[in-house]
Amino acid sequence: MSDQGFLSVDIPFESFSLTHIVALVVFVFLLAAVIFAGRKLNNHQNMILGRALSVFMSVSVSVWAGLHFIYDRFDIAVDLPLSLCNLFAFIAPLLFWNPDHRRFEVIYFMVMCGTLQAILTPDLYVGFPGYGFFKYWIVHMGLVLVVIHYLLVFKLYPRPKAMITTFIWLNIYLLSLVPVNLWLDANYFYMMEKPINPSILDYFGPWPFYILVSEALAFVFFAVAYVPIAIAKKYFINPATISLQSIE
Repeated sequence: MSDQGFLSVDIPFESFSLTHIVALVVFVFLLAAVIFAGRKLNNHQNMILGRALSVFMSVSVSVWAGLHFIYDRFDIAVDLPLSLCNLFAFIAPLLFWNPDHRRFEVIYFMVMCGTLQAILTPDLYVGFPGYGFFKYWIVHMGLVLVVIHYLLVFKLYPRPKAMITTFIWLNIYLLSLVPVNLWLDANYFYMMEKPINPSILDYFGPWPFYILVSEALAFVFFAVAYVPIAIAKKYFINPATISLQSIE
C-alpha cells in the first residue's frame, strides 16, 4: 500500500490548504443538513439521529486507537482520549443518549469554545487521506453538529450561570490531569509545559502563567458563546426548556 494512503501517518496537513477548505465546506453542508433534518423530524426521530451521530463518533475514536495499536503507533503519553474533544467523542453515547439540560449546558460551552475553534484552526498533523485525518474531522465536526442539533431541536438553551459551572468543571478536569501527566510523563492539555511547536501560548508567559491566562481567556470565550443565546432568547425564542422526561 502507498505510504500516502489511508494507513499513513506521514501525510502533511496545512491550515487553510485545499483539504482544510474542503473540510470546512463539508462542515457547513452537514450543519445545514442537520438543521434542516431537525425541523422535519419529530422528537423521537431527532433522538435517533443524535444517538447515531454519537455512536459514530465513539466508534471512530475506537477504530483510530485500534489501528494505532495494530501498527504499533499508540503512545500512552500522547494518544489517550484525554483532550476534551476526543474524550467527549469517545463517551458521546453516554453524553447524548438522553438529553439532560444541566449536562448539556457544560458541553455546549466547552464544544462551542474549544471544538469549534479546532475546526477553524486545526491542531492536525496528518493530512488526507490518512485515517488520523478522518478521525479528527469526524470528532470535531460531529460534536458541533450534535450540540447545535440538540440545542435547536430540544431547546436546551444554556443559562448564564452555566458559564460558572462550566468553568468549575473545566478546572476540576484540568487538576485531575496533573497526576496523570506526572504518572505517564505526559503533557495532556499542555498542563506541564507549552507545546513544542509555536502556538498562541507562547504569548502568555512561562509556566504556570500561561495556564492562568488561558483560563481567563476561557471565561471570555464562554461569554462570547453565550451572546447568540442571549440574543435569541430576547428576540426570537421562548427561553423555557422542554420537559426532557417527555423525550423517548
